[in-house]
Amino acid sequence: MTTPGDLRQRFNQAFEAADLTLDELWMRYFSLGGNAGHFELDAYLNGAIALPPLQHDILAQAINERLDEMAPPRAPYSDDFHRVDPIDEGGPAAP
Repeated sequence: MTTPGDLRQRFNQAFEAADLTLDELWMRYFSLGGNAGHFELDAYLNGAIALPPLQHDILAQAINERLDEMAPPRAPYSDDFHRVDPIDEGGPAAP
């Protein structure tokens, strides 16, 4: 069963993975319609205050949009290997 503490931990992990400064996060949050100030956002991220559900969701959206921008590298398909000249790349041809 998921607890509020588990959700808070996942939220904090997502914020850390987004690799945003507080200023960058606040700007993204504000541009999406968030209305908490910089100080309130800092306090919320540190567990000192609560935000209304809508404001939390806007903040989560700002973090998730950043995570979408940072998609991890993807594995190439075999067609990608066939488009590359193995002589130019210095490696063997794909299977």
